[in-house]
Order: sequence, then structure tokens, then C-alpha cells
Amino acid sequence: MEIWEGNPNMEAFHQMEEELLKKHHGKVAVFCNGKLAAIGEDIVKAIEKAKKVYNGKTFFVRELFTAEEQSEAIL
Repeated sequence: MEIWEGNPNMEAFHQMEEELLKKHHGKVAVFCNGKLAAIGEDIVKAIEKAKKVYNGKTFFVRELFTAEEQSEAIL
């Protein structure tokens, strides 16, 4: 069992992760209700787009960088 199982937004991200990294590397993805809600150049723009469709909902937001890039940024 993976840690994201049971969370529709995280499951949707992991199903689409490879494609999103190829097409939208460096951008921000927003998920809502288990669906990709928006892609934006930064978190503000991505959430603004998502709010137009899913206003008042809870979002799962993910920057589109590889695991290696994320770990390098932390170190």
C-alpha cells in the first residue's frame, strides 16, 4: 500500500506524474476532487485558475520537479 492510496488528489497526481513532468516541468499543478484542476507558472496563478472552477474547495498543490531536483533543493 502506498501512502497516497485513499487520497483521490494524490492518486491522480501519481497517475499523471510522468506526463506532467514532461509537459509542465517547473510549473505548479493543482488537483481537486481527484482531477487536475489547473496548471500555472507559479502557485498564485495556478490557484487562481483552479478557483474559477472549484471555488471554496480544498486543493492539493504540487510543484512539478523530479524527486532528485526536490532533494537537491532541500540540501
